[in-house]
Amino acid sequence: MQEFYQFWSELGWLANLLGICLVILPLVTFANKLFEYLKERKLNKINNYRYQLSNKMNSDEYLHWQLSFFKEAYSSSEFTTLYGKEYPATIIRTNNKHQYPFKGLCSLESTDIKSFDFNKTQRKYLKYLGDSVKRPKMKGFSVKEVILDSDGLLNSISARATTYDQNLATSHILEWELFKFYERKNGKNISIATDLKMRANYHGSCSPSSAILKPCNAFPLISVQALVIYKDYKDPENIEWKAVIAQRGKDVSVKPDLWQIQPAGGFEVFGHEQDNNNILLEQAFDIRTALLREYAEELYNVDEFSFCVDGRDSSSILSERHVSMLIELINTNSASFDFLGLVTDLTVLRHEASFLIVIDDKDYSKLPILGSSESVKMTSLNLQELKKVFSKEKIHSSSAGLLQLAIESERLINLGISNQLK
Repeated sequence: MQEFYQFWSELGWLANLLGICLVILPLVTFANKLFEYLKERKLNKINNYRYQLSNKMNSDEYLHWQLSFFKEAYSSSEFTTLYGKEYPATIIRTNNKHQYPFKGLCSLESTDIKSFDFNKTQRKYLKYLGDSVKRPKMKGFSVKEVILDSDGLLNSISARATTYDQNLATSHILEWELFKFYERKNGKNISIATDLKMRANYHGSCSPSSAILKPCNAFPLISVQALVIYKDYKDPENIEWKAVIAQRGKDVSVKPDLWQIQPAGGFEVFGHEQDNNNILLEQAFDIRTALLREYAEELYNVDEFSFCVDGRDSSSILSERHVSMLIELINTNSASFDFLGLVTDLTVLRHEASFLIVIDDKDYSKLPILGSSESVKMTSLNLQELKKVFSKEKIHSSSAGLLQLAIESERLINLGISNQLK
């Protein structure tokens, strides 16, 4: 009998526990759903605010003020000028010693990534970027020093390893910082030394124009960009030269909505955020491969090269079919690949190694150009259409600098393309 009572007593305890669980579990489920809802709502609010701010940054009034500010601050630098418009980007031409595959163009001074804590302003900026930053800890290579020859032409680029969020917090932040003070002061009496602390930190003890060559306390990720011009044979009745251009999406972290020459992107490791091996950094230090990776990703939507999740060898980029086809065309003189110089976007003080790819091959011209998630519209324009877009639309200033360098290039002059674009 005693065992019978003990059994029902234990059963009652289990029943009570079951009852409690039946009450708590729905509450936990509700709490999780509420948390996810509030998190998504917060992200949407951040994204909407960032998009509204980007629209203000692209306004004619602000762009006019910004250019005037930079022309005064960086008065010793050459500004991009194209079709009667000036852009907040400087140009450093190459001395033409760097030929494909550009082995001596960049030197890696250090694979050690400097560790530092972000300050309050930097943390606020990274929060403002929201979910537009996909892989903040991805490794890449920043400019340590741009080395010029005695004629003031680019001789080489000295680089060091960094992470994408360090680049954001010391380079991209400069555009955000400038606009916030523009709004606060109505564009009047803004001082780099007293108001723009992040920009002053980048300059260090150098003059603004000299700081472009040697950033101080900053890690501006080297970018790569290329103008792809190809002869289009698809319509036998209308064979003509065309150039690839795209409009950036609204949800990218930098320069949303602007028209841009692609491929373009950061000089980053083809790997994973968790990769910490110095050997991998050294293997990834190949600026030609970095551009060819962007070429496959942005023109042909080869999204597996956005970052590596399966441990494949970084050199596998060269065997991707679009890339290997381009390399074969270069080796058989049906295509050319030239380094033109460096364009520095003054809004963020990032350096774009700028290239020109020219292709004359019937089979190549039949390949469909697909675009990528970073662009809302990827298109091939004939030379008159290209000139019209750059004359009428809002253009990424680095792309304007690239087109200016391309028009000046010996390659396009000899092909007769340069005169059509002037």
